[in-house]
Amino acid sequence: MYFWNTSCDFPFISKMRSLLMMLGLCVLVFSPFPVALTERCHPQDKKVLLRFKKELNNPYFLASWDPKEDCCDWYCVKCSDTNNRIYDLFLVSSFPDPNVTGQIPPSVGDLPYLEYLQFHKLPNLVGPIPTTITKLTKLKFLSITYTGLSGSIPEFLGQIKTLEYIALSFNSLSGSIPSSLSQLSNLGSLQLDRNKLTGPIPASFGSFKKPGPDLKLSHNQLSGTLPPSLGNLDPDNIDLSRNNFVGDASFLFGSKKKTQVLDLSRNAFSFDLSPVTFPKKSLIWFDINHNKIYGSLPVALTKVENLQQLNVSYNPQLKGQIPQGGEFHRFDKYSFFHTKLCGSPLPPCTK
Repeated sequence: MYFWNTSCDFPFISKMRSLLMMLGLCVLVFSPFPVALTERCHPQDKKVLLRFKKELNNPYFLASWDPKEDCCDWYCVKCSDTNNRIYDLFLVSSFPDPNVTGQIPPSVGDLPYLEYLQFHKLPNLVGPIPTTITKLTKLKFLSITYTGLSGSIPEFLGQIKTLEYIALSFNSLSGSIPSSLSQLSNLGSLQLDRNKLTGPIPASFGSFKKPGPDLKLSHNQLSGTLPPSLGNLDPDNIDLSRNNFVGDASFLFGSKKKTQVLDLSRNAFSFDLSPVTFPKKSLIWFDINHNKIYGSLPVALTKVENLQQLNVSYNPQLKGQIPQGGEFHRFDKYSFFHTKLCGSPLPPCTK
């Protein structure tokens, strides 16, 4: 799992920068050793970044991007130690910054060594993902979150075979999920939650290379049945909550899987929970509230060693006695509300 988040906010850094420049001047003046004045930054990368800045209307956010300075010293970029090429571009704000305006500049595709690309909390960054991103043949990490990104998720993302992580959460993306994403054999995480996506999960997703990516698709308008081939995968996290899915999801479970989080809440899934088995050691979060799931609670759930979250409420056809043991003492009546279950922590079963 990646978390590559380096903020570009710099409320006090300008003073530090001035101090460091003064110290550098002292070294130049007083050092008995020769000091290299060669700029590390590749001239073509600098040219592209300055064009990128202009296409974003020269925001103050990128005030450090001074053409007189070495671009390897600019904020929001990192140069490789091996070839001095830009490999990381991260426009990441701690708070929503409205001053970065316009679409993602097509010039971003002209940074051939880019491996990490992030835009975060830039509400006035709008429009679609540019097609030029397909030129980034080394790109591993793509994160565009909390922006005004709109349009559909482009099929051409499936052409960037190096991608290991895609996060497009908290945007205004619409349309269906492209089946081409299943062509990304190195993908470890796919986060598309909090958008306006519609349609089913592509059947091709069952062909992801095992264990398959974490799937975070919550808070959309996705619908239909799940492709049974998803049961062939074994990601750590599956979050399909707050959509309009129907039908069976029992094939997502299994005692031999390594699932940690399984959240199917607030859909219309309908299947018999009674025969379902669970990962004994890995599962920590199990939420199926507000569905049409029926049957009884399997005793196998009490054998899950590290279960921290359990919610089966609002499944009116769940019935029978709540099994006891294991981590079930953690869970109060609200975990079982609005079902036909009985026994502690609900009222006793009646004969």
